[in-house]
Amino acid sequence: MSDEPTHARDLGKTQSITERLAHETNTPIEQVAEIYATESAELERTARVKTFISVLATRRTRIILNQRSVS
Repeated sequence: MSDEPTHARDLGKTQSITERLAHETNTPIEQVAEIYATESAELERTARVKTFISVLATRRTRIILNQRSVS
């Protein structure tokens, strides 16, 4: 098992996700990180099963960013 704390792994995963989405959507990382954090927090607050929160937050963030680029 890794010595790295879970929180540090989560931060690294979040950073990787936001960087990838920023690159895919040509959006500033700060803006992507803000949207992702909002979506993650909402899912964390309301989800009964928390296993796939990062997957769902990524999907929701991508949808929001794509809608903004079309507008």
